Amino acid sequence: MKINSLSSIMPPFLSNKDKIEIVASAKFVIEKDIVTAVNIIKSSGFDVRFNQQLFCQKDVFAGTKQDRINSIQRVLDDDETKAIFFARGGYGSIQIIDQIDFDSFKKRPKWLVGFSDITIFLMHIYEKYRINSIHGPMPYNFKSTKQSDLLVLFDALRGKFSNIKFDYHKFNNLGQSSGVVIGGNLSILCSLIGSNSFSKLNQDSILFIEDVDEYLYRIERMIYMLDRAGVFKKIKGLIIGGITKSLDNQLPFGKTAYQTIHSIVSKYNYPIAFNFPVGHGINNRPIIIGSRIQLNVSINFSKMEYQLNG
Repeated sequence: MKINSLSSIMPPFLSNKDKIEIVASAKFVIEKDIVTAVNIIKSSGFDVRFNQQLFCQKDVFAGTKQDRINSIQRVLDDDETKAIFFARGGYGSIQIIDQIDFDSFKKRPKWLVGFSDITIFLMHIYEKYRINSIHGPMPYNFKSTKQSDLLVLFDALRGKFSNIKFDYHKFNNLGQSSGVVIGGNLSILCSLIGSNSFSKLNQDSILFIEDVDEYLYRIERMIYMLDRAGVFKKIKGLIIGGITKSLDNQLPFGKTAYQTIHSIVSKYNYPIAFNFPVGHGINNRPIIIGSRIQLNVSINFSKMEYQLNG
């Protein structure tokens, strides 16, 4: 493993034929959901495994709580597994996170990859153990994710990190800052406030958020929740990814998701970049959680650059 310039721990990078295992911590998975992903992982040069327990189902979940705990614990403790891909999100990770034993994982960390409900795992291992992870596409979503983003994911697992340049948005706050990038799904982040999994954001933090299938009034409530909790006051940069498939009531809320977020956070003076290509849409560029980045928001474009030396 590598200790980077932030005193966080990067798990060992992967080589060809290294073992990647697929697990499920939340919503149930059926085998046809991951066929495309298995083929892509193999064609990218890795060995991919999964246990039949992956396809357990109890109501909407991938088995009982104990099924999911056992499956994830086994892979965390398996020295042959070099990376763990969470199959899909949904809901359920919060039910089991406190029953997982991370002792072996702390000693021999490996890459955890996922987003959405998996934000819980990514935040938890960074806040408690300062271990980096990858916020990125999951096997269930591979078939609907840009091929270029999948290539970036497998490059990252090999130690090649790609900077992200994206289009200007009228709600941006221009400027430049550097800090530690942390974040993920908006509703999951809000559910972690006050727990030992929620990151102690500070003036060296750059936060990113994304979400899907949320009512517009709930998006506003969650942004106010983060604001009233002092989160936006502490950080030095904010990145807004996709807020997709937003829902509205019969009587319209009156603002889009981006308009709502902008109305609350525009009072801050640090760089704010909307339109970041991360989230539940076709664009889901992998991000190394806990890495140091430089965020540059200009009149022409925005750019996130990794700063890994030092």
